[in-house]
This record gives sequence, C-alpha cells and structure tokens, in this order.
Amino acid sequence: MRDRPEKDRVMTAFRQECSIRRTARLLQGKRDRIREDLRQLISHMALLVPPVPGATRGTDPPTEVLTEALNRLGDDAFAQLVLQILQEIQPY
Repeated sequence: MRDRPEKDRVMTAFRQECSIRRTARLLQGKRDRIREDLRQLISHMALLVPPVPGATRGTDPPTEVLTEALNRLGDDAFAQLVLQILQEIQPY
C-alpha cells in the first residue's frame, strides 16, 4: 500500500504530460493556420486596398497603409506577428 501514493504521482505526471503535448499540438496547428491566413492576406493586400495617390516616395504604399492600420489597432503582439510575416514575404 505504500507504493500507491508513488503510483498516483506518476500517473498524474503522465496525464499532465499527455495533456501538455496534446495542447501543444493543437496550438501549433492553430498557429500554422493563422500564419498562413495572414500570409495570404498580406500577399493579396494590393488587390484588397486601392492605391493611395500621393503616397510618400521611397516607401511601399501597401506596407505603409498596413503599418498605419496596425498602429491604430493598438495590439502590439498582433502587429509584431503581422510585421514579422510581412518581412518573411518581402525580404529586404
């Protein structure tokens, strides 16, 4: 009977590890889908947003519009994710 608490601890640790791994797989799948959706949105941005006449020279107008829109959202984490994906798509 003295082994029972040890077995309970091992089973609890095992269940927790299984739950963590399952959750990590689900989060990874969701993250991959979100990143792909954002990549597609960014790559089609020129089709979705009309060009801005008189935009600042030397800048990419869709990038400028996207950056300003992200600033207005006020969500720094989301903005960083979108800008990171933008850099992956359009390396400088």
